[in-house]
Amino acid sequence: MSHGQKFINVQDLLDRMVERPGGRLYPLAVGLTVVGVVGFIVGVMSDPSRAWAALVWNWALWSGVSTGGAILVAASTIASGHWIRSLRRLAESLTAFMPVSYVIMIVLFFGLGHVYSWVEHPPEAKAAYLNPGFFVLRQVVAVGAVYALSLLLVYWSLRPDLGRLKERVGGWRRGLYDRLTRNWQGLDIELERSIYKRERLAPAVVLVWAAGWTVWAWDWLMSIDPHWFSTLFGAWIFMTYFLAAIGVTAVLATFVRRYRSFVDIIDRRSLHDIGKMLFAFTIFWTYLFFAQYLVIWYGRLPEETHFIEQRLWTVYQPIAIIVLAGVFLIPFIGLLGVKPKRTPALLRTFATISLIGIWFFHLLIIGPGVLPDAVALGPIELAVAVGVLGAFMLTTMTFFRAIPSIAIAAGLPPDPETEKLAELTEPHHH
Repeated sequence: MSHGQKFINVQDLLDRMVERPGGRLYPLAVGLTVVGVVGFIVGVMSDPSRAWAALVWNWALWSGVSTGGAILVAASTIASGHWIRSLRRLAESLTAFMPVSYVIMIVLFFGLGHVYSWVEHPPEAKAAYLNPGFFVLRQVVAVGAVYALSLLLVYWSLRPDLGRLKERVGGWRRGLYDRLTRNWQGLDIELERSIYKRERLAPAVVLVWAAGWTVWAWDWLMSIDPHWFSTLFGAWIFMTYFLAAIGVTAVLATFVRRYRSFVDIIDRRSLHDIGKMLFAFTIFWTYLFFAQYLVIWYGRLPEETHFIEQRLWTVYQPIAIIVLAGVFLIPFIGLLGVKPKRTPALLRTFATISLIGIWFFHLLIIGPGVLPDAVALGPIELAVAVGVLGAFMLTTMTFFRAIPSIAIAAGLPPDPETEKLAELTEPHHH
């Protein structure tokens, strides 16, 4: 933090906190979750392969978004990125889904045989790797390590703010703050400890995530076709989730700034920053896709090209077109200028389109492995989709109900000199 800046007025921040954030969204999220649970149970009884595949598909998406939020915070910490100050807590809120994600993963272990052919018929060359016991062990360890480190990083980010607020809150929130700030050593010391811990945890989080989520991508997504392999697939998948986390953070920013009157903190420059990130990693995602596609197609090896053919030139071709348009073409064209990145409604629209494209991307990866002759998109898939979305919404809103949606020590508006310079150099500021 630069000299001359002050902390946000704590009482002012508390005055802006809403006791029940989300209003009508809470019952909606509960309803969506119930629909998903019922839809999944009905699906398991009527068409178990499609029900379990739909759960893998939607669990994978929102689990990836959850980890992507932690990585966005970790990467900005490593790079000393001040642009994320006002958005950091929004990205951290995505990690609230991790405990629920881990429970869903345990449930998924019981349905592996309905989705993955290698459970019954493993390829001989991969039998030592693709067996249920080793699969479960890998995922319990890898996902557990990623989630534990990510939540620890968020904890050290939250701790100073909760300690300074705990005397001003009551009820269940006071009890939560007391538990999370046990052995409090004073604000100045806690701020120093927070910075020290986060700066050392952030590189570890990124490295463990890159390794762990590469294995995760091989196991949950690539092994849907046990004969296909790609050395670039893991990186492509975990960067997909980084892009998705940026998109969700952008959407949250446009809502939170209005809903809680944080326009002075999440200003148009903050939206511009997250919009630029969304634009940049949209291009990077497409680069990774094309790099993978080009090498496979020019190599023309049957064990590689059939995976591409099955997804681009069969009944799934319309889905592939939706993915290309949703994840790349529309956000790329729409976010080219400055104004769309600074206009909340436009930024929210293009971020949402990108997220819808990423949702269809998961159908494109998983669907042909389970239902190759017809697009696996029907009532079962839609019910499970809204259910997992509802669970993700519930965890995020619960986070905001408990925790201020702005990081008090780091969510400051820019100092007057920086603001003046921005006015001179950024004519589209207003």
